[in-house]
Amino acid sequence: MNINYGLMVRLYPDEDMKIKFNQNIGNSRFTWNKLLENYQNTYKLFKSHGYTKLKSNMTTFNAMLGMLKKEHDFLYLSESSSLQQVYRDLINAYKKFFNGECSYPRFKSKKRDKKSFRIQNNHNIKIKDNTIILPKLGETHYRTSKKYHEKLKNVKINSVTIKLENGKYYAVFNIETEISEFPKTYKFVGIDLGMRTLATLDNGLKIANLDVIYEESMIKKYQKRLSRKKYQSNRYKKTLKTYWKWVDQKKNKINDYYHKITTQIVKKYDIIILEDLDIKGMFQNPHNSQKLQRIVWGKFVEMLKYKAEIYGKTIRQINRWYPSSKNCSNCGYYYKDLQQDETEWKCPQCHTVHDRDLNAGKNILKQGLIDLIDETMNLWDRGDSTVILLSFESTSP
Repeated sequence: MNINYGLMVRLYPDEDMKIKFNQNIGNSRFTWNKLLENYQNTYKLFKSHGYTKLKSNMTTFNAMLGMLKKEHDFLYLSESSSLQQVYRDLINAYKKFFNGECSYPRFKSKKRDKKSFRIQNNHNIKIKDNTIILPKLGETHYRTSKKYHEKLKNVKINSVTIKLENGKYYAVFNIETEISEFPKTYKFVGIDLGMRTLATLDNGLKIANLDVIYEESMIKKYQKRLSRKKYQSNRYKKTLKTYWKWVDQKKNKINDYYHKITTQIVKKYDIIILEDLDIKGMFQNPHNSQKLQRIVWGKFVEMLKYKAEIYGKTIRQINRWYPSSKNCSNCGYYYKDLQQDETEWKCPQCHTVHDRDLNAGKNILKQGLIDLIDETMNLWDRGDSTVILLSFESTSP
């Protein structure tokens, strides 16, 4: 199956190239803010004359970009496709806003937002043994594994995103390549996400949370040290590098752990059922917010979703309001008195003793399979198949 996915490599630009990268990053942010401002002002003008619509399309923003370049000469220092990509991203942001998928596009901040720009490959991005040639910017060194080094030379590159993160430069290549699907195993799994354990599978397997307490303590330590240093002094810059080192170590540790777990789950199971958690709402509880920052559920679920899509597996999320922990997986009794801190409970009806997370995993699987049948086969009158589904229990390790 042909798919597009991102492949990230570390860049080692010289001082001259760093200046060019930073110029392009700044120009992309400036262009976004100016196009957004011009669109808002034009819309207000249209509205004052009785017009209620102003199309946010390629024609509108391309004209605005042309006028912007004439007004600000420094935009010509940027690679042209990187500025065109800015208004494509802005058009997508407006589409998502009008479809109700996200909030209204906001202005970008130098401190808050990601520092990046994207270049489209018009047969002018060249990959050499140890260097990458970027249009208008020139040649810069890069480093990656031998496997990805060979892959970059033999795949189609659609675009490359240059980003600055924690003082380091990276190139993220959007490549088109052939990937074989994982073989079918004909196994299902329900997964309950939690704070005591990262995930509990319906077969009883519990995946522990990753211990990043030490990394977090070092991050806090160097945050305090930074606050006592004079901004942009030599000691400030030296402390900032150490702070970035610990931030990267925590991020890389989590990414490595989650990649290994999610790959194994996608390899082992054909249908993966999860609960749709209200993570944003959970963060409003001050007692849980610190633990949630350490667990990073969103990253775990995101990895499962895109790997399931790539490797030909099915993943579904059940309704977030389904009481998976309070329903007895044996008889279906609803135990409304279950408290948040209870890890085990006994069903008053069938007297089965439940592990809270394991019981939730079983219920998530059952409800997910029922939802999947409704979605894919539209079997509103399932007859005996309902009995089979409701008595199903995964016994695979």
